[in-house]
Amino acid sequence: MHTSLPQIVCGSDEEFHKPWSPKIVSLLSKRCSVLLIGCGNMGSAIALALNGLMANLSLTVVDSDEDKARKLLGGQLDTRIVGDSLALGAEQFDVCVVAVKPGDAVEALFSARANLQSSLIISIAAGTSLASLRQGAAVNSRLVRVMPNLAAIVRKAISVGYADGAISSEDQEFVEVGFGAVGHFHWLRSENEIDVATAITGSGPGYVFSFAQHLQEAAEQIGFSKETADRFARQVIVGAAGLLDEDPRSSLELKHAVASPGGTTAAGLAVFEQAAAMPRIIGQTIAAAARAKELAMERD
Repeated sequence: MHTSLPQIVCGSDEEFHKPWSPKIVSLLSKRCSVLLIGCGNMGSAIALALNGLMANLSLTVVDSDEDKARKLLGGQLDTRIVGDSLALGAEQFDVCVVAVKPGDAVEALFSARANLQSSLIISIAAGTSLASLRQGAAVNSRLVRVMPNLAAIVRKAISVGYADGAISSEDQEFVEVGFGAVGHFHWLRSENEIDVATAITGSGPGYVFSFAQHLQEAAEQIGFSKETADRFARQVIVGAAGLLDEDPRSSLELKHAVASPGGTTAAGLAVFEQAAAMPRIIGQTIAAAARAKELAMERD
């Protein structure tokens, strides 16, 4: 249960943080029944965050691997966990979070349709359009697409979202608060943007992990042990991320701050930033990931 309320971390380009409003405090104090369909790493992270926010959360989880779901939730929640939607009976839910694989999202919604007759449905299934989701949802349900990333596990995600005009301001605030609790939340202007943005926000952590992997391997190649090289690579990423988070300077300014003219960092950056090196590779990587999302939309 929450003891104090942090800032909501959400907004537009002009507004990224805003204080809790009385309306939101009231919203979080109400009893809210939430159905979580799929309890993997991302689903469990969202469940734990909601539990930390909401004073009267009633959470039900549907996952075919009930033992894994219990393990991920860590016994921290007073939660009903069932293996399939048939066990839900006639219960109705205020909110449903769909956290299954993209190919299973529509079927999962259809299976729970009778329990979601007027629910706010939040799908985090990548590449599954609102039009596709409507095929599985009840007529009166309200649909939102959100794409968080893996850092939701440590509540440092960047999540992007889109909804059409059918959702209310209270729905919007619930989404902002819920996903603000696992990091930063940002509304997008069109559904197409959510798939394009995911190429950066969703895939980006993988690129950082790849950089850390190769930095570690390079350290090993010049003579450091695997354990020492691993510590070096991890702390380089953690320290640089901390600067980006807390230092008001831009990434370009921070890069210049660490790269003294004629020094070792400048020499390394000269290799990274050749026209055929990092700028081209990053551009191609983002373009490829964005195209994959477009293809997913075309298949819907």
